[in-house]
Amino acid sequence: MIFKNLQQSKPLFFIFFFYILFCLPIFLSNSYYNDDNMRALYGATWSKNGRILSTILMNLLDLRLGNILDLSPLGQILGFLVLAFAAVRFTQRVTHSPQPDLFALSLCGLPLAVQPFFLQNLSYKFDALPMLMSQALAVFACVLPIQWSSKQKFAVCFALLMGVMSFYQTGVNTFLALSLLIFLCDYQHEHNATAWGDLGVKIVAFIASALVYKDFIIPATIHGTFEHHLAVTLDLRTLPFHAFAENMTNILALVSVLLTQGARPLLLGLYGVAALGAFVTGFHYFRKKNLSDFCAGVLFLLAPFTLLLLLSGMLLILKNVEFVPRILTSFSACIIFTNLFFLKPGLQKIRWIALTPLFYFYVIAYSYGNLLAENARFELFHIQRIASALDDAGFHSGDTLFLYGDEPLSPIVANAVKAMPLLALLKPDKAIHGESYFGYAILKSRGIESIEHTAQTQSEAQGCMTQNNQIHAATDFTIFRINRVFCVKEQ
Repeated sequence: MIFKNLQQSKPLFFIFFFYILFCLPIFLSNSYYNDDNMRALYGATWSKNGRILSTILMNLLDLRLGNILDLSPLGQILGFLVLAFAAVRFTQRVTHSPQPDLFALSLCGLPLAVQPFFLQNLSYKFDALPMLMSQALAVFACVLPIQWSSKQKFAVCFALLMGVMSFYQTGVNTFLALSLLIFLCDYQHEHNATAWGDLGVKIVAFIASALVYKDFIIPATIHGTFEHHLAVTLDLRTLPFHAFAENMTNILALVSVLLTQGARPLLLGLYGVAALGAFVTGFHYFRKKNLSDFCAGVLFLLAPFTLLLLLSGMLLILKNVEFVPRILTSFSACIIFTNLFFLKPGLQKIRWIALTPLFYFYVIAYSYGNLLAENARFELFHIQRIASALDDAGFHSGDTLFLYGDEPLSPIVANAVKAMPLLALLKPDKAIHGESYFGYAILKSRGIESIEHTAQTQSEAQGCMTQNNQIHAATDFTIFRINRVFCVKEQ
């Protein structure tokens, strides 16, 4: 009995192992990433940005309220376990096989986490688990049992989508893209009526959950000025196609950073082959001359372009979008779309070709992990030098500190991002970067705690940066002082 259960769990452990292997360099770097410093220092949660389940989950794990702790890499491990289960269910659904082979699991299940843009999501010590949960729930919402009634599917799909948005909103893009892929696979396996009904239920559940989230969750949970700024939607009554186009252009520009040198012909070539396969299938359904097949044929023809559009997904309607790698959760669907072509019955001998991009993504992951470690080492050394200089200059807790300019970049990191531009997008933001709070947070972690101040006082304090007020000069930073006000200027 135990042996049988282990055999049934083999796909789960296979996916889980390769997820962990993908994230291993991030684990080994063991460095805080952007917001992590603030969460580690203050236990800050997600109570201001609509991600209420993120706060609840982290509080449950800590068995405490209002002050979350650093649990990494436990968060990533737990998230990978849930996502691995979802990946197995997804692979079973798209292959219509209760026991898909390891090739199918690799091509359909691994890309849900093994993709270069998702490395940023995994880099957060605190946010990684909620982001993984969002991705997993999005997958579960797509693979509800075919035999369920429409009411059952709607209720469960609605609940799961509410969970997706309450963990990390852009997980909805993954749901939309994977729903399209599942429809295409169901239709090819002759589940025509079921495929249309299933897709219809998912669309209705998505619209209902989006409206509930927009009209009730957002007003009740988004409080911060910055969070409100990001939540502003476009006025859809005016049909702002120029804004849609601008958002889509920025998303594609973000993706294009991956397409450098050898990666461009590899990734675009494989995607083009899969698109050609979809076109052939679409024209095949056109020849059957009935409404269901005609509409399915249209979706097959549009699928390659729709998946690119769904890289933006819900972000298309937002007025102020942060174009950063972590929002591209649905890039996984583009990879899976490509890989599904190589799972066709006549292509068994060449399906290993589809593994090539996945191997390249592991190369990126390990290059990125080394970059994280070097960036943290160089940055910590720089911050400690500033902290030591401030101590020598007589800085005390409660004094006023202002930071100006950008901290230097490690020469090793600079060379890495030159060789692989994607790493420039993935690497952490500079701690000291103008008025960014990250610099004050990392200095506080080294014992340098100053009083809060406004952007206006930050601007006014620039007047103290004169030769007469200079008290310390290094090759890469200078410190100025007037009474209990200290200014650090990066060179």
